[in-house]
Amino acid sequence: MRTHPVFLRLEGRRCVVIGADAPAAAKATACLRAGASVTVIAPELPTALETHPELRHVAREYRRGDLGGAFLAYASTRDPAFIAELRDEAGRAGVLLNVIDVPAASTFFSPAVLERGDLAIAIGTGGASPALSARIRRELEARVGPEYGPYVAILGAVRRVLEGEAGRADVLAALLDAPLLDLVRRGAREDIDRVLARVAGDGVTLQRLGVVLDAEG
Repeated sequence: MRTHPVFLRLEGRRCVVIGADAPAAAKATACLRAGASVTVIAPELPTALETHPELRHVAREYRRGDLGGAFLAYASTRDPAFIAELRDEAGRAGVLLNVIDVPAASTFFSPAVLERGDLAIAIGTGGASPALSARIRRELEARVGPEYGPYVAILGAVRRVLEGEAGRADVLAALLDAPLLDLVRRGAREDIDRVLARVAGDGVTLQRLGVVLDAEG
């Protein structure tokens, strides 16, 4: 199944999750982390979501019209009649719909995602094999360690500090070629500051950039 991979900005957007099982709770949590305004529709709220005070819980079964005003929706169900009703409402309301583990009923797929701070690596198979996507993610976890979180934070902070400067692209390219990642992995703060000063300019330090290494946090 052919797809177009994108990263959606959900901050402030209404997202609806229908269902109370573990997969539905995971989708709700992911939307909350992205800053979405999340509504869970289920008779009971999943235990995993009880610590999210910003989440809205509608304590009942789905009713037609529940997707009104939503940007996207997740549903955990295998009921063909229910799925048909959801697809019809989502289509009429222009809502992106994912019926968990039912690719044929979905207008988008949720990839397996490896996150390291602002770095997100999404793996998808066009709905063919979510298990393969999950396996590849596990393999990547061993190769892309937690050091990538502060590493990406440094690159992003330098990019902001040099906003509008003609040589910004060259500086960022030079940082990618520098041993910065290895220094972050080792927590070598002084050496990181030396690299930043040499490549990005005097005064550019971790402190100025506001980046805290994991070992310091």
